Amino acid sequence: MTADTPDDVGGSGYTLDDLSAYLDRGRTPAIAAIDTNAECQAVLDSMARVGALSRELLESDVRENPSVDENWLGSLLTSISRELRAGRDIPLSSTDPTTSLSITEGAVRELVRTAGDSVDGVLVGSCSLIGNPDGSEPIQVSITISVVLARPLQELADEVRRRVFSELLKHTELVIEAVNVTIGDVHIMTTEDRG
Repeated sequence: MTADTPDDVGGSGYTLDDLSAYLDRGRTPAIAAIDTNAECQAVLDSMARVGALSRELLESDVRENPSVDENWLGSLLTSISRELRAGRDIPLSSTDPTTSLSITEGAVRELVRTAGDSVDGVLVGSCSLIGNPDGSEPIQVSITISVVLARPLQELADEVRRRVFSELLKHTELVIEAVNVTIGDVHIMTTEDRG
């Protein structure tokens, strides 16, 4: 454990390296400061998804596929950690005038990331909300993804866009003007690897 450093995740006192080691140990022994911290849980979930995609890429034929750059993986995890910070509070309506409800920008980014990552062969690299998410004006969601090329790129981007839009409509009150998807990395698998 690292005491109160600027690199700790969600004020838990644990760094990305600490969380990675915790995930590698199968989250045992349990650490309450990590298990009860929403930002730590979001980072662990993202790390698990990154690990699953990395294993899929490593199983592909190395000679015929571009290798996964170690810097790419490191920058992806750094981006995920930075974006999961709580950020601005986004108000939610309430039927009780004495109750004030909100969701953090970090929670919305994780919702977007989870929706995008749910598309087979896709990993969300970065996500940003453009505009004022207080509900007074429409916002745009900008996402950069990495894909394993198993079907047409436009099809993958459209599926990510649909899932993200659907989840945001279901779980937030944001007015979404657009969900912009940029494909940053493409990893190619051979016919034998697919199946």
